[in-house]
Amino acid sequence: MAKNALETLIETAAAATGPMAVDEPRAEGSSIDPCGLRETNFDMMNEVCDGLNNVARHIRPFTLVAWAWRRALRIAEQRGAALNDVEDLEKFVARCETVFAWSCFLDDRNADIPGAQALAPFLSQGSYRFSGSHWESFRKIRRNSTGFSAPANYGPGLRSLGWTLRNAANARALVPSPDAAAAIDAFEARLGDRLSHPVFNTFGEAEVTTEDVSAWAAAWKLDALTYEERVHMRRALTGDLATRTRAEGVGLLLSAAGQLAHCDPAGAEGVISVRNAAAGEVAEFAVPERFEAAAVKWRRLQVRQLFRFALEALLAWAVDRLSDGPRGSEQLTTAFLREAGIDPTENAGTAWLGATSPSGSLSQASDSIADTLQVRGRAGLGAAIARALAICVANAPEEGSSFDREDRLPLRRAAQQAIARASLPSRELARHVIETWVLAQHVYWAVGRGLQDARGSGKRILRLKVVMEEGGWQALPGAGLSPQPTPDRIRTALKLAEEAQLISLPTGLAASGVR
Repeated sequence: MAKNALETLIETAAAATGPMAVDEPRAEGSSIDPCGLRETNFDMMNEVCDGLNNVARHIRPFTLVAWAWRRALRIAEQRGAALNDVEDLEKFVARCETVFAWSCFLDDRNADIPGAQALAPFLSQGSYRFSGSHWESFRKIRRNSTGFSAPANYGPGLRSLGWTLRNAANARALVPSPDAAAAIDAFEARLGDRLSHPVFNTFGEAEVTTEDVSAWAAAWKLDALTYEERVHMRRALTGDLATRTRAEGVGLLLSAAGQLAHCDPAGAEGVISVRNAAAGEVAEFAVPERFEAAAVKWRRLQVRQLFRFALEALLAWAVDRLSDGPRGSEQLTTAFLREAGIDPTENAGTAWLGATSPSGSLSQASDSIADTLQVRGRAGLGAAIARALAICVANAPEEGSSFDREDRLPLRRAAQQAIARASLPSRELARHVIETWVLAQHVYWAVGRGLQDARGSGKRILRLKVVMEEGGWQALPGAGLSPQPTPDRIRTALKLAEEAQLISLPTGLAASGVR
């Protein structure tokens, strides 16, 4: 067995008799979750939109995968095959997924499904034979990346939204849920005589031409949904197949979407409006009594989202300041307060925390950070971060939650630390925020996850952006950061609801054909 990166490093160091030249490191860089704060955001999303993610925004891929598993199981049954080895079934389902995606991208190169880059070579060739080393390699890579069944895509929702069940005989094989039978039947009826093609009828080798794929496009395109598919998704979002938290969370979003008169609720403008309403920032929207608990959770989520975004932006700000050479914590603190327009000698409670209204708009604070991150030189970023953090401290929960982990910096604890320093000069709070909430938090997570990668899979991923040198904090080469707000599943919920006809486009937009 090949040694992992950490074992190799330890052995090399132990055998060294003195300094030696080494090869340039080939570690991959990563800026994902640099402070280890995003997992808490996902846990909070599960309190209002469990079972959804930010990718699985359409009904048809769920139907396609559930149907493919049913088809594969029936073929296996006809052949008298056992489920001890499900490799043939998995290959069949992967083939159906690939042909469907190929068809979608032939119809629309910008189709809103995973795999545009992976499927691009298919679009320029006349046919493809599903066999051999290329197919095996493609299938295995796509299984955990751009495949519909991948954990980051439609995979989790297949079970949580009632499309499939785990097979008691073999956990790798999925079984279509009886609740989804009507939707799967209706979808299969759409395919008609296309089902006679070997790609849908056999295990093993099969060849598909571009003409075949083009001919199938109309029958299973993303927006050509059957009534039964829409009904199933209604049940999964707010009906008898939904958890209580999902039904209430999505119900609140649908109520907020009902107030929109001039835009597509699932479009960019509509998603922003619904998010603001759910967070209590639209005076015209009165939260229905049955959704009040969900509204509290949605606002708490948006506060935490802003907190995470502000701290990652502050890390990006620090890395920018360190690009010219090392600086100590005092220098960073002085520069930050100067940019934020805060007197470093005045007490933090007055000059910083109390200078921003506790009821300040969460969305405006987030937009301000996002906008200044795009400005040349990022002018104004310090002030935007300071305002955002003041709003977060003012709206922090007083009690912890089950998902709070101390090493993920709960907002409750951060607020307690800020309030404890409110009577001290602002420079004391700013230094604590920069050193503890940002730099120490980043180093702890970057080093810990890097070691975990090396020990677990031998991956060499450089997550660390800054280190402590003799002259102070030092940015590592290529350490720039461009944080983005974490998607919060609202677009997914609204798009699925729109496809399920739980909400509809305003009359003017519907008449104009906007989708």
